Amino acid sequence: MRFESISIKNFRNFDEVTVSLANKNVFFGLNDVGKTNFLYALRFVFDRDVRRLNFMDSDYHNKRTTMPIEILVTLDISDSDSADSQKLRAQLKGALRSGQDKVYIKLVAEYSTGELSGIPLLYWGGDPDKLCEMKQRGNLYDIDYVFNVFYIDSYVDLQALFHKNATALVKNEGKEDQGILQAIQDTVQDLNAHIASLSGIRNFESRITPEYKKFKNENVSISVKSEVGVKNFYANVVPYIRRDDDDNLYPTAGEGRKKLLAYSIYDLLSTESAEKKINLFLVEEPETHLHKSMQIALSRILFSDEKYGYLFVSTHSPFVLYEMDSVNLVRVFNKTKINGASTFYKVPEGFATMRKMLNRRLAEAIFADKVLLVEGESECLLFEKVYSVVNPSYEIDGMCILDVGGVGFQPYHDILDGLDISSVVKTDNDLRAVKSGGFSVLGFSRINKIIGQDILPTARVVLGDVAAKRQLYDANRSMLDQIRKDYSLFLSRCDLENDLFEVIGGKLDLPCENSVAWLQEKKQQHMVELIHYLTDEICRQIYNHYNFACLKAVDE
Repeated sequence: MRFESISIKNFRNFDEVTVSLANKNVFFGLNDVGKTNFLYALRFVFDRDVRRLNFMDSDYHNKRTTMPIEILVTLDISDSDSADSQKLRAQLKGALRSGQDKVYIKLVAEYSTGELSGIPLLYWGGDPDKLCEMKQRGNLYDIDYVFNVFYIDSYVDLQALFHKNATALVKNEGKEDQGILQAIQDTVQDLNAHIASLSGIRNFESRITPEYKKFKNENVSISVKSEVGVKNFYANVVPYIRRDDDDNLYPTAGEGRKKLLAYSIYDLLSTESAEKKINLFLVEEPETHLHKSMQIALSRILFSDEKYGYLFVSTHSPFVLYEMDSVNLVRVFNKTKINGASTFYKVPEGFATMRKMLNRRLAEAIFADKVLLVEGESECLLFEKVYSVVNPSYEIDGMCILDVGGVGFQPYHDILDGLDISSVVKTDNDLRAVKSGGFSVLGFSRINKIIGQDILPTARVVLGDVAAKRQLYDANRSMLDQIRKDYSLFLSRCDLENDLFEVIGGKLDLPCENSVAWLQEKKQQHMVELIHYLTDEICRQIYNHYNFACLKAVDE
C-alpha cells in the first residue's frame, strides 16, 4: 500500500491545495503556514477521536461555511501481495471493484447552522466520481477497523500516555500471576479488616446507632465497613529510571528523557496492533526538548525502523532529517495564499555510504526561501563576508549559502526546484586534460547536465590555462548570459580565485607576490586571512561586479 496524494478544500488556512504523498513524509515551512493543519486533515480522515469532535466554523477557510470542507486521500494498493493492501481490500468489499488498484477516501463536511458545527461524512471506493458512503456503527466508520492512528504531539504527556494504555501494555498472563493476584486480594481483605478494627471506627459505630434509633426504633445497628478495592492496578503506577549499576529508582525527569520514553511506549503499542490494523504515525515537531544528538538518533529510528512504515512528520529542525531516505518532502509556504509543493527524495546511490553528509547539507537548504549553491567552503566564506556588508540580514530574509562539497549540484538543484525554492548555482569553468589530446570542457558540460540539454558546446579545446578558459567563456558569453537569466546558473569566467582578483587585484596589500597562487595553495585557510583585508567598499565592488552577479541574483 502506498499513499499517493491528498487534496484539501476549504479547510482552515487551505483554500484549495493538492500535494503528492508517499509512505514517509516530512512537512516543513515557516511558523503558522499550515504544517499542523496538514496533519489534522489526515487526522480528520483517519482518527476517530478527532473526527467525532466535528468541525467548528473556524475550521472552514476564512469561516466560509457556505461551502463544505472536502479532504480526499488517494492510496495505491496495486501491490496485491502487501498485507496492508489486503487489509484495506477486505474492508472495502463492494466499494472496490475488480481491477481497481487505487482507493479514494473522501471526507465531506457541510456546516449546519442549527448544530453550529460541520458533521463529517466519509466515502470511499475505487472510482473518485462514484464513491460509496462509508458504513457507520456508532462513532466508528469502516475505516476505523483498518487504520490505527498514533498522533505524537510536540509536548507529549508521558504520564497520561502511560496511564491511558497501561492495561494494554502490562498484561498479567503468566502462571505465577494467579498466585500474585490472589495475594493482592488477600492483602486487600486484611487491609479492610484492620481499618474496620480501628478504635475510631468502633467508637463511631457506638455513637451513631443510638442517634439513628431516635428516628426509627428498630432492631438494627449501624456498622462501618472498609471497602478499599483495587479496581485499577495501574492507576498509580509511574515509570521510573533505574541505572544499570544502581538499585535506586529515580523519577523520569527531564523533558527529553520523557519524550524518548514516550516514543518507546508508542513503539510497543504499534507492535500490539500491527497484525490487525495499519498503523499511521503523525508526529509533530519531534525535535522539541531534544538535544541535537538525540534528534539525530530519533531521525535514524523514524526513517529506518519498519514500525514507522507510514509516517507524517512536521518539523523545523534540519537534524531530524539527517537519516532521511525514500521520503516525500512537502514544503508548506505562503505566496498569495497558503500553498504546498512536494518532491520525492531518495538518497542517490553515490551517497549511500555518506547519507548523513548529503542530508545535512540539503536539510539546511530546504528551510530557506532562496539558496546559493557553491562548490566549497572558500566561496561560503567570501560570500558571507560580502553579504555581511551589503545585506547583513540575508539569513533573516530567507537566504542560504550552501556548500555542496564539490561539483555535485544536481541532487540539490533538483530537490530545491521540486519544492519551489529559488536556487542559484555558482560553479567554476573547469577544463580537464584528456589523454588523447586537448581539454574537455567540464564546466560547460556541468551546466548542460543541470539544464537537461546541450545548450553549450562540448567540443574539446586545445589549451587549458587561465587564458584559454577566459577565451572560451568570452566566445560563448551571450549564451552564458542567457543561461544566467533563464536558469540562474552562473559559470565563472575562470575560477573563484582568478575571478576574485580580476575584481580586487592591486587593491590589497597581501603578504605574497602571486595572490592567486597563494589563495589556491590553501584555499580555506588563506580565504579566512583574505577576508580580513576586504573593506566595505571592496565588498560592494565584488557584489556589483559581473563575475559575482550570482550574489545579486539571490539577493534580489
